[in-house]
Amino acid sequence: MSATMEHRDGIAAFAETARQAVASCAAKPVRDRASQLAGDGLLGILAPESAGGLDLGLDFAVPVMEAAGAGLLGFPLAETLLLGAAFGATPFGPAIVLGERVATIAWAGRVRTASGRVSGTVGRAPLADQADLLLVATETGAVLVARDAPGVTLQPAIGLDLEAPEHEVVLDAVAPLATLDAARFATLREDALLLRAAEIGGSAQRCLALALEHVSTREQFGRTLVSFQALRHALARQKLAVEHIGAALERHAALAASGAGEARHAARTAYAAATRFGIAAIESALQLHGGMGFTWEVDVHRHLRRARTAEAQGDAAGLHRRLAQDLLTANA
Repeated sequence: MSATMEHRDGIAAFAETARQAVASCAAKPVRDRASQLAGDGLLGILAPESAGGLDLGLDFAVPVMEAAGAGLLGFPLAETLLLGAAFGATPFGPAIVLGERVATIAWAGRVRTASGRVSGTVGRAPLADQADLLLVATETGAVLVARDAPGVTLQPAIGLDLEAPEHEVVLDAVAPLATLDAARFATLREDALLLRAAEIGGSAQRCLALALEHVSTREQFGRTLVSFQALRHALARQKLAVEHIGAALERHAALAASGAGEARHAARTAYAAATRFGIAAIESALQLHGGMGFTWEVDVHRHLRRARTAEAQGDAAGLHRRLAQDLLTANA
């Protein structure tokens, strides 16, 4: 068997493990989910072996995030994967990888540093109320703080994601546990874009399946909905959107494997594609369900909430503007 085939088989195995793990986590509290995911070897995909991780590339994390998106996993999985890698050489890495300590990231805002302590307010921290460790941005990178440290206060934020609700974090002269410099924090944020793209892609795939099932069984005027040409066209557009995201993720994997410098740009474009086409596909699935799509018996609106949250956490609007500006500059 060639190395390429072994690589693909390894990724496929991770995908199947992730699907089973996410399904088994559904009825468990957050800390039990951490133990389940860690036991299945999913929290340490990106972390170094010295921290108990597998030291694999982002392409192995992509199917895991797709499964998390499809299954609406209520756990800060992307944050855990990234923090396990970033702090793998510290005492906190093994605890994160083994699911002993839940970690999350505040994606919006930054705090100020004075006399070795941090103060300020940051936001968009998913499941911060369940976390032990929080990463917050500073003027020179980011710092890791303990949620129960003196000076740390959490406030519920008004958000869309019901499975992983966001919080605002207020810090008042809090002593950091560990730090990331600006370059490493920038890399973490770039890697997060790819993981979000995969998660949105997984949600879009699941919503396409739900929409197809609905229109194939629901009848109107004595005919199944799928027999109407306009609805078949809508399904075809959803399918194209899902395939477009998949192609963008595969392109990143190929570039990263070859060591090409364009891999970072490919991660950004994959996220841009997911927030543009993936969310459009989910919204189309919601429309195909009619009023049922907004009920708790149908998960489509929950997927839309998750995707919109990922869109905001990664500042998709700002990224689209920057990509457009780069394109205009390159062709000026």
